[in-house]
Amino acid sequence: MSLIFRIWWSQFKKRWVVLGIALVLSLLTSIVLHLPGAAQQYIYQRWQESAALVDVVIGYKGAPTQIVASALYRMENPTGNLSNETAEYWKKHPLVQEVCAISLGDNIGGIPVVGTDSNYYDWFGIHFEEGTRPQNANDIAVSAALAAQHNYILGTTVHTAHGSDSRGETHAHHELRISGIFTAERTADEQSYFVTKDAYTGMHNSDNKEFTSLLMKLKSKSGLLMLPGVISKRTNEQGAFPVFIFGQLQKQWQPLLDRATLYGQVISAFVGLLFVAFLYFIGMTERSTVQLLRIKGVKLSRIFSATYGLYLFAGLVGALCGLLLFNIFSLPLTAFKAAIGLVPLALAASLLYLNLEKK
Repeated sequence: MSLIFRIWWSQFKKRWVVLGIALVLSLLTSIVLHLPGAAQQYIYQRWQESAALVDVVIGYKGAPTQIVASALYRMENPTGNLSNETAEYWKKHPLVQEVCAISLGDNIGGIPVVGTDSNYYDWFGIHFEEGTRPQNANDIAVSAALAAQHNYILGTTVHTAHGSDSRGETHAHHELRISGIFTAERTADEQSYFVTKDAYTGMHNSDNKEFTSLLMKLKSKSGLLMLPGVISKRTNEQGAFPVFIFGQLQKQWQPLLDRATLYGQVISAFVGLLFVAFLYFIGMTERSTVQLLRIKGVKLSRIFSATYGLYLFAGLVGALCGLLLFNIFSLPLTAFKAAIGLVPLALAASLLYLNLEKK
């Protein structure tokens, strides 16, 4: 074993650049191979999570996609305001199990401020690590991620700005105090501030209890087929069904994602073959080491480990680093897909061993 480590140490000192290239090539192969599929899985997973939580989103007349994108993901501006009568109507509807009104339209440093009913937090899996959820019009809750980023603590006071742009008019007259710091299951909630609906009324000096959208959970999924007719008779209201919108988007994006996956596989195959050729070429430069070990009567398996083991280890580290990156960025891969990334390494090892046997 000491012989192997001595050879490895010599290779590390003299050929660290070569070892680095082997690691980088293996890393690139792993990333390019898995990125399109992992990104596709991530997008669908995020949409499916929210679609499973909310059956219907009621907004002011407008595009259903915009209504869902604003209410659930804060990626768009709301289509308009709805009166409090809308919430009362749907709260009492026999098909509806639960409702939650959402108010949007302000920001802090470009991060949206969301006014909600109190049931939103349990509904969407928001857990308070410190303090409590907003109780009155002067309270605001912030995620642990935003608190760490801006050095917020309980009791810190902030002011909101009008609109979705941080350059909007500041509501200097309405001071908000951080009452709670939370963690959330959804990224959209982690990147949002939360206040009560009354806070929005106070920030805009208004007596009108309006909101921008209403999230609804139905008692039965069969209600998805019955509600469109009811909603069509409601003045200024537009129903958006996340599960149907998700299906439409999936159908539109699938050809593009399929092409990206195909291109990724082609490019990764090229990089993988380049990695195999590189290791094989490096192996050919170790002939003198192989011949010396043969003369000493060292077993073939030990010769292989001593001569090529460090190069293969560098390739393995690169492949594992690629898998680790996907895990860090919440893009987990199945065991089968992870194993595919090790194919170039296995092929290079097989070719080197076969060539060693010939000698």
